[in-house]
Amino acid sequence: MLSLWGGGKQLLNALYRHAESLGIEIHYDAMVTDIEFDGDEFKSVTVGDKVITATSFVAAAGGFEANIEWLKEGWGDIAENFLIRGTPYNTGGLLKLLLENGAQKIGEPDQCHAVAIDGRAPKFDGGICTRVDCVSLGIVVNKHAERFYDEGEDFWPKRYAIWGRLVAGQPDQFAHVIIDQKAIGSFMPPVFPAEKADSIEELAEKIGLDPNALSKTVNDYNAAVQPGEFDHTELDGVHTEGLKVNKTNWARAIDEGPFYAYILRPGITFTYLGVEVTEQAQMKMANGNLSKNVFAAGEIMAGNVLGQGYLAGIGMTIGNVFGRIAGNEAADYALNR
Repeated sequence: MLSLWGGGKQLLNALYRHAESLGIEIHYDAMVTDIEFDGDEFKSVTVGDKVITATSFVAAAGGFEANIEWLKEGWGDIAENFLIRGTPYNTGGLLKLLLENGAQKIGEPDQCHAVAIDGRAPKFDGGICTRVDCVSLGIVVNKHAERFYDEGEDFWPKRYAIWGRLVAGQPDQFAHVIIDQKAIGSFMPPVFPAEKADSIEELAEKIGLDPNALSKTVNDYNAAVQPGEFDHTELDGVHTEGLKVNKTNWARAIDEGPFYAYILRPGITFTYLGVEVTEQAQMKMANGNLSKNVFAAGEIMAGNVLGQGYLAGIGMTIGNVFGRIAGNEAADYALNR
């Protein structure tokens, strides 16, 4: 059994060690610059000045989340304000080559796994430590100090991946999550410390919001909180009433200083636009045929599984499940089994 303690890095390290034990060569800085098909059949790829032929081919090169120009095709100019949680090298080169050679597209260029992360994170490679996990414990406001969505809609592992898109829809693509002292210790702290102040007005000044506007939003929210027994381990039904945007669970008054704020920006993890595949991970062609010998796994075919919604861990699950399927199917084809 393969242990997943350590997340994706541990998984990759285990797979690399296994590949080495089988005598598999791994080449770095080996970008595919061209791909050759004969009708629906894969023939070769070009890597640098070398043409590599093979009997079967597994496409597992990820999406295009680091390709800002491609993201702008779906999102418009606001994509310039997105932060990329992972590598800057996932620019979608192989995906584009497959689509240009007749692969059937699935998904749209604005479909992606987008998380609200700390707005101070680097443009690339911020990783999981920049995720801000206290949204359900407080309120989230935009640049006008206005709430815009139910922070307590559901458990965080089920709903955290909607918040990148929500923040992307706000003016200038940023927001702030506001909590008080009661929330401290109840969430995994991100790598950057929160802004901290003894009053909401002072906090507003520190984060560049109108103090009167933020004070009104917090006061209106506090007044709308209904009695109930707060329990963040379940959907406790502790809610607000009478607001334009109500909070349906975990609604506690923000009234115990000091007060804290984290700035949020959209953090793109991976894109869903990809190539369509069968349940056997065999790639479909736009002409309705199946490619004879091309199989796909991971982000490059995630749109077959993901469209709306995301549950924590599904990205790794897709990579593992379809990686195994694609590898088995490609081997069977190559060995004529």
